[in-house]
Amino acid sequence: MVYIMAKELPYFRFYAGEWLNKDVTLQTMENQGVFINVCSYYWIEDCDLTLKNLHRRFPLHITLIDELIEEGIIDFEDGGKISISFLNEQRAKLLKTHLRLAKSGRKGGKSKAKARVKPGLSYKDKDKDNEKDKDKYRAFAHLSLSNEEFESIKATGYTKQRIDDILDSIENFKNNTKYKSLNLTVRSWLRKEKEKVVAVANVQPKYKPIELTDTPAPMPDSLRKRMDRIGK
Repeated sequence: MVYIMAKELPYFRFYAGEWLNKDVTLQTMENQGVFINVCSYYWIEDCDLTLKNLHRRFPLHITLIDELIEEGIIDFEDGGKISISFLNEQRAKLLKTHLRLAKSGRKGGKSKAKARVKPGLSYKDKDKDNEKDKDKYRAFAHLSLSNEEFESIKATGYTKQRIDDILDSIENFKNNTKYKSLNLTVRSWLRKEKEKVVAVANVQPKYKPIELTDTPAPMPDSLRKRMDRIGK
């Protein structure tokens, strides 16, 4: 791969005003810090980065990265790649300028420019994506879960029935169109469900339970006197 960004423009534009108006500023400061690091890594990788490689790069922040994808801050594309829109726009402008300069001969002629820059290198061929479609465990709407992803989730301790139940719930959820990755969504729903179970288990009772003993309770004096009168 030819790293256009790292060689010709080793930095990306950061507009403070636009940043403060973006949804990412609604995230925790920790999430915002992770996002900036992801943006930097995505840029030097020529805006061509898989989620798998991103997890390998930041193994201690996998959960935070998945949360950013779930919230739509980072897009998850078909083929397992991530996408950051504002960096893609900057890359497209850089490519356009680069090709224009190459065409005019300012970068050493067309032959050299074509050797360095090939538009459309961001994604794999569609044929490769079609091969992946054959290995789906579950698919509905715009979402899909591969057999490999299913086995990975199952290996964390969840049963097939539990995972299928969560998949059914996501499919029937009317706002599921906001999700980008079925794999990450299933993991998130399972995690939140587990947290609720733990929270309920830790709730302390409001009232002290009644202790049952074999010793009968003492008879009130009024009742004892009445019983004495009846006995006479």
